[in-house]
Amino acid sequence: MIVEQVLAAKARKIKQFPVNSNRASDLGIPCVRYHVLNRTRWQERALHDVGLQMVFDMGSEIEEIVLKDLADAGIKVIEQQRAFSWPEYQITGHVDGFIPVGKDYFPLEIKSSSPFVFKAINSISDLTRGKYAYLRKYPTQLNLYLLMQGCERGVFLFKDKVSGQMKEIWMDLDYDMGEETLKRAEAVNAHVAAGTLPEPINDEMWCDGCAYAHICLPEHIGKEVEVDTGELAELLDRLEALKEAKKEYDEIDDQVKKIVEGREKILAGPWLVFGKWQERKTYDLPADLKAQYERITRFWRRSIRKAV
Repeated sequence: MIVEQVLAAKARKIKQFPVNSNRASDLGIPCVRYHVLNRTRWQERALHDVGLQMVFDMGSEIEEIVLKDLADAGIKVIEQQRAFSWPEYQITGHVDGFIPVGKDYFPLEIKSSSPFVFKAINSISDLTRGKYAYLRKYPTQLNLYLLMQGCERGVFLFKDKVSGQMKEIWMDLDYDMGEETLKRAEAVNAHVAAGTLPEPINDEMWCDGCAYAHICLPEHIGKEVEVDTGELAELLDRLEALKEAKKEYDEIDDQVKKIVEGREKILAGPWLVFGKWQERKTYDLPADLKAQYERITRFWRRSIRKAV
C-alpha cells in the first residue's frame, strides 16, 4: 500500500509541456528530425514511465546533496539554476550554478551516475564517446553554457549513487563542437519555420528508445510487413528490459577480471575468488610441422563462489 501510493504520486508528475525552443540539455542529440518533432509535435511525445521518473527525482535529490557537500567544504556555488537564452538560435537552458576556483567562477553541472559508469568516465572524451546516449549529450550542454557565458572552462561534478564518491571532469570551451551545435539549431529553426520535417538519422545509438519513434519509424518500415500475433512482442519486450542489465553485467565483469587477474586467492566480503595460470596450446603451422613446433600461451582462469 505504501509503495503503491508513492508510485502513484510519481506518476502524477509525468506530464507533457510545450517546447518552444531548442533545449541546451537536448542539443547533443544529432538528429535534427528529433528536435523538429520536439518543437512541433511535443504533444505526441511518448511519456516516460514511473521508473524513469524516480531516476529523475533521485538525480535532483543528489544535486542537492552535492551542493550541501560543497557548502560544508566552504565552497559557495552561486547563481544556481540560472536561466540562459540565446534568441538568435532559439536556445534556452539552466546551468546548475557557478563554482569558485581561485578568483574566478566557472559554470558547473552536477550529474549522478551508477558505479560502473562512474569508474569509466575520467575525461571529456569518455563522455563524447560514451557507451550511452545520455552521456554524449552532457558535453554539448556545458559547452553551450560556456559559449553563452563567454567562459573558457567549465566543470562536471559526478557523484556515484551507491558509494557517494565524487569526481570532477573539466571541460575547455570547444569551438568546433559549438559550431556544429549552432548549425544544428539553425537547421531545426529553419524546418520549424517552413513546416518541414527532415530525414531521420537511422542511428541505433539515438533511435533506440527515442520518444518519437512511434511517429518516425512507421514512415520507414515499408508496406510489406508481416504481423506476428503470437508471443514475439512479449519476448521482445522482455529482451529490451534485459538489455541494460546485460550491459551492466559485461562492464562489471570486465572490471572484476582486471582486479583479480594474477591473484591466486581473494576473500572479498562473502565472496571467494580462486585463480590459476593454465597453459593453452595452439597450432598455426602446417600439419607436417605441428609435431615439431607449438606455441604455448598462458591465460588466467578464475572461479568465484560465495564463502560459506
